[in-house]
Amino acid sequence: MGALLEQVDPRAVSPHDTVVLVRAWRRQLSHHEARFALAAREAALADPQRPGGRREGGYGEGGGEFCADELRAVLHESRTRVGKLLGQADTAIEAIPELWAAWDAGRIDTDRVRLCVTWTSSLSAEHAAQVVRTVLPDAPRLTLSGLIERIQQVATGLDPGWAARLYDNARRQRRVRARRTEAGTLNLSALDLPLDAGSRSAAHIDAMAMRAKALGHPGLIDTIRADIVLALLSPRGAGHDDDTVIAAVIAGADPTDPPGRRSPQHVGRPRPAEPEPAEPAEPAETGAPEEAEGSRAGGGGGPRRSRIELRVGLATLLGLDEKPAIMPGYGVVHSVLARQFARQLCGAQWRVAVTDTAGLPVAGLPVAALLLRRRPRGYATTPTTPTTPTTASEAPPVAPRPVLELHIDQGALARLRPAQHPGWSEVIEELQHQYAAWRPPEPDTPADAARRLPPEALARWIHVRDRACVFPPCRASSLAADIDHTVAVTVGGPTAGANLGALCRHDHRLKHEAGWHLEQTAPGTFTWTSPTGHTYRQDPQAVAPDVPPPARFSPRSSTTPAELATDEPLWVNDPDPDPDPDRGAPGRHGRPADPPF
Repeated sequence: MGALLEQVDPRAVSPHDTVVLVRAWRRQLSHHEARFALAAREAALADPQRPGGRREGGYGEGGGEFCADELRAVLHESRTRVGKLLGQADTAIEAIPELWAAWDAGRIDTDRVRLCVTWTSSLSAEHAAQVVRTVLPDAPRLTLSGLIERIQQVATGLDPGWAARLYDNARRQRRVRARRTEAGTLNLSALDLPLDAGSRSAAHIDAMAMRAKALGHPGLIDTIRADIVLALLSPRGAGHDDDTVIAAVIAGADPTDPPGRRSPQHVGRPRPAEPEPAEPAEPAETGAPEEAEGSRAGGGGGPRRSRIELRVGLATLLGLDEKPAIMPGYGVVHSVLARQFARQLCGAQWRVAVTDTAGLPVAGLPVAALLLRRRPRGYATTPTTPTTPTTASEAPPVAPRPVLELHIDQGALARLRPAQHPGWSEVIEELQHQYAAWRPPEPDTPADAARRLPPEALARWIHVRDRACVFPPCRASSLAADIDHTVAVTVGGPTAGANLGALCRHDHRLKHEAGWHLEQTAPGTFTWTSPTGHTYRQDPQAVAPDVPPPARFSPRSSTTPAELATDEPLWVNDPDPDPDPDRGAPGRHGRPADPPF
């Protein structure tokens, strides 16, 4: 294959064939890098004094301390770099043969091999091997961040107790670090904060920045966020409410900062003179304000607001299993924390995705999207209160209402007995009643099908069905996406489930402005055709990816945090405190961020 590819000049082939070449070269490159790792490992094991010229007992047998030094010389690399290369090659080749076979065949590329090795490095050998074998079939189709999330999900599902201890140990080492950068500016970081409190603080900062933007701050939303953080932490801001802080940030805006930008107001069509209003939101028991779900169907402009979204199984909240939850944008949440966090989200909108395990092309696809009004007994209610704007013309956005999405299989829902779950009995009864009355939220009349914005129930169904933006590699949550008409309303496309899909702002514009064509071949199944003529299919996604049941591993996986809190000053003078530049910045749990191969 390599010899054939060498004969093809990418500049001399058609646009269609350049994409074919990219795919072929990537596979070939993965094969070559796998063989490089194999050769490096064999070079480290080489010993002319041994029978066969090789240490059969591994690096540590007889002179193992110096086995990597010739690689240092030939590759011009440090001991740290070579040690990392050999350690990860050893894991991929020796410890998990299936990973090596996929890598050598070019079915999985080197970056994904690196993640499979480094993101299981704190696990016991048995735990790590089972995680990698579970994620390997899907790894080639996942983005790097998606693969990390899947690894964490499987690792947590296999040993929930390990995940809870790891989280608690890291949380106990929470700390603040200040570091001067090479440019002379300062990076101020809060590390290992509790996920629930940290994510709510981040959402609060984002909401304040959005309000400042709406009230006339001319800067980029990123710089406004930074100024909000400084104002909140400044001694001069002590005791001030949010409105005072926002007013001070607007008054202190630096005119030399880069000006803010706005996304197109309505992607793919001119803005109508009088947009059709979305239906009123369905009321929640707490009376918390609701954001109109249909409001994004037309692609409203401006920066995106961050939103707390927790997706967790109802069985997990009931204590019937220990499966991990997911927070889009944040990642995996172990079951104990998910139950704690859910108690803080009574003021959120509680949605329920009812799934089916039979009769559908993929197990776990949604068959209903419900909205709960009741809350379990004993759960605290903390509704969000919007801030009153200064004038009628100044209507700054409030923080978008959090969403707690529960999911349960329809068979499991039918088997639930409310009396067996006293605190949840009213919630379960409401859920069973709603599901019995559920009907797909399709338009009833031609006028309903011709409206531009979907009603609330239909928008909610699209969010639950699509899970994320429907461009194949994109992972943006459907809640942060536009609701797009696959066939535009202006040419007769109906506002119905079979013609609607979640598209993030970039991919919405990709469809309308970059020559890509989108077809919805079945409800929730999308086929994209690129300008070069290649097609990419996005099939319906399961509500909750399969997680293996808990297993017992001996020895147990490590729960030691990568960095510990101290009584030392928070200031770090060196912008790069790592004494070995070859190590690179550590990732989570000390995992290196630079490529090992």
